Amino acid sequence: KISILIYQTNYNNYIMPKNIEKNIKKLRELFDEESIDAYIVPHEDEFLTEYVPNHSERLSFITGFTGSAGLTIITKNKAVIFVDGRYTTQVKLETSNKIFDYQDFNNSDIENWIKKNIGQQSQIGFCSMTISFDKLTSLKNFVSNTKITFKKTNNLIDKIWLERPNQKNGLIYEHKSKFSGVSHKNKKQQIIKEIIKEDCDSLFISEPENNCWFLNIRGDDLEFTPLVRSYSLVQENGEINLFSDHKISNSIKEYFKENNIRHFSINKIEEFFKNKNFKKTIFDFKTTPFELANIIFKYSEDYKNLTNPCNLLKACKNKTEIEGAIKAHIRDGVALTKFLFWLNSKSEYNKLNEIDVEKKLLDLRKNLESFISPSFNTIAGTGSNGAIVHYKANKASCKNLKAGDLLLVDSGGQYLDGTTDVTRTIALFPNEQKIQKEKKDRFTRVLKGHIAIACSVFKKGTIGKDLDPYARKYLIEEGLDYKHGTGHGVGSFLGVHEGPQSISPLGFQEIKEGMIISNEPGYYKENEYGIRIENLILTKEMNDNSNYLYFKTLTLAPIDKNLISIEMLNNDEIKWIDNYHENVYKNLSEFMQEKELVWLRKSCGPILQ
Repeated sequence: KISILIYQTNYNNYIMPKNIEKNIKKLRELFDEESIDAYIVPHEDEFLTEYVPNHSERLSFITGFTGSAGLTIITKNKAVIFVDGRYTTQVKLETSNKIFDYQDFNNSDIENWIKKNIGQQSQIGFCSMTISFDKLTSLKNFVSNTKITFKKTNNLIDKIWLERPNQKNGLIYEHKSKFSGVSHKNKKQQIIKEIIKEDCDSLFISEPENNCWFLNIRGDDLEFTPLVRSYSLVQENGEINLFSDHKISNSIKEYFKENNIRHFSINKIEEFFKNKNFKKTIFDFKTTPFELANIIFKYSEDYKNLTNPCNLLKACKNKTEIEGAIKAHIRDGVALTKFLFWLNSKSEYNKLNEIDVEKKLLDLRKNLESFISPSFNTIAGTGSNGAIVHYKANKASCKNLKAGDLLLVDSGGQYLDGTTDVTRTIALFPNEQKIQKEKKDRFTRVLKGHIAIACSVFKKGTIGKDLDPYARKYLIEEGLDYKHGTGHGVGSFLGVHEGPQSISPLGFQEIKEGMIISNEPGYYKENEYGIRIENLILTKEMNDNSNYLYFKTLTLAPIDKNLISIEMLNNDEIKWIDNYHENVYKNLSEFMQEKELVWLRKSCGPILQ
């Protein structure tokens, strides 16, 4: 039964070892044995996604960095960590600059660091299951004019990680059509058409999220994302071969039998390809581990390097998924709004802290219909912790809520009918202390950017990169900006970060009808405060002109009017805020108790009243 998957949190979360220098020393002791001079450790595991279990947190084990994206290179006498803009503050707090250089996570910085710090005729070791064929090809190209080479090894982190957590292979269960909207059989017909169109006989799916979408299955291998960590091979004749290390329940055995799905353990992939002798296999160099790509090269007569067709099909939600997302956001909005009322009713003297905020939000969500788990670790950062983009409170870092500070709360839920992700920035106990003018200015600039995205009307064919500047405009006017994307795709009871769509400087995917995307501009003043306003938005076609698209906001929760400088808004922006709050009140009021309703009516009232 699905109910057994209901999330139970443990606030004494697994903590990675602190003996970083000792761990690095052990790793370096293996270099001579392996005939290597350096070793690469990415964050990803063998499924090459940002979602990894504790069992696979190898980057954190060897560096102390707990973010969801990054890479380290460790030589005999140097070490570096590459992270993106979300983690530039966090990585310095979690790791030692006496051990590591800090670099931006981009190809040019990686290339320059390797050439500068790794000597000629050196060998760089790597695990062939935790790096994609495409990524390793790029690394090799960086050193093509040198004598540096790359050597495949076993995963050396696993050799030295003696207290590594056990791997969890949880339940697999069917994601029924009343939630998915389209049966697996219909999805299979779409995929087989794509295989035939490319004149191929098979498609290798390396991404667990695509397997879950395509097969209409979900799992509980991970804490926040209902993935079945797996690979699959789809044949032109309709046979499906799923590779995972899960035990299969009787109900799933029956479901697999009905849909011609055969199940094998992951270590059978090479044997399977060897026996089948496929004439031409489609797979994606960017998402397939180097090791598995070489198996396909070895045993298939030919291949095509193509983006998985599941990506776009999954991203453009169908009618059932959209209706589910709307319902999930109403339920989630009830929980978040009750939380905001609860917080508003407290004072500084209640001595609340960031972990109290996490617990309260979970308590309010976990009794909601179809709730399974949070969709990610709740980010509840007050004061300087709010400036850490992906902050996670723990006993050492946890701050008390203090009048005059800002509280940034980024949270979400996994529901059987949808995935939510919402951020609100709150002025703490504003009646007890005046809000600083600077904070209101920055909040209002972020809000103006948020409204600009929410109100966008754009031609079909527009890519995310084209929309991104609208969100940054009002910050850039003051020489300010933020180092993360403005919006990421969101799945349907799947990953809270879902490609290929995004609104960002790197958003090259066309924004299409049915895509759900976050709208989350922000501003972060290091060591002082952070601001982010995030709603999820649905891409829709204009009724009066089918060549244009617009966004419908799905998220329902009041925006803190205490932080708005009204004089900075134009009439259209004021109208948007009032209309948004009117919609929040209309959808959520029936679920509020008497005192909550009084507060909600005031919070959603016209901004100029």
